Amino acid sequence: MGDAESLVSQAELARRWGVTSRTVNRRLGFLGITPLRRGRYRCLTMEQLALAERFHQHLSQGKDSSSFNIQDHEALETQVIPARQPTAPTPNHDLAPQQLTALATALLARLTPSADPLQRARGLAEAADACLVLTSKELTEVLGHGIAGWRDSRDDYGFRFTRHKQQGKVLWTVERSPWSQPSQPKPLPVDSPQASGPFLGRMGQY
Repeated sequence: MGDAESLVSQAELARRWGVTSRTVNRRLGFLGITPLRRGRYRCLTMEQLALAERFHQHLSQGKDSSSFNIQDHEALETQVIPARQPTAPTPNHDLAPQQLTALATALLARLTPSADPLQRARGLAEAADACLVLTSKELTEVLGHGIAGWRDSRDDYGFRFTRHKQQGKVLWTVERSPWSQPSQPKPLPVDSPQASGPFLGRMGQY
């Protein structure tokens, strides 16, 4: 591939995300990404950029970095592909970042599995109906986002979340909100016994 491969500099990444270069360094360090040096620039390959963009989207949704799974992308951080010398971004080169963003978005779409829209609802219903006690980490995984700032109790998604402490650990219980309780089946109508007719004996009706 050689010169045909495109790189994006950390400076361009910081400008695109609207963060400082120090923040970019911390994020890349968390992901285990080692940028390539090209002259005075520190650059990322397309695979590394896709992972970094996925992490940025994860954080932009208000999720914690601890809930981000990078196991599927560990191989990306070791890939080193030589490329041509990147040029400093100028107003005349606006097309290059747009092309890189489009390529990274396409690669990200292939790497990210389609989410089940009912996964959170099923997990919360199972926890509530089975009276499960969850740790903060387990509740975060069920919800799909962090719970920093949650107080002793909270109502959300049709459930009530209650915070408990036991032996220094923070635990959570989940209950269905009253209006989201499953409807009970209506009882079947019971036929009333028919009234007895007149008594008829051997001698006829009395």
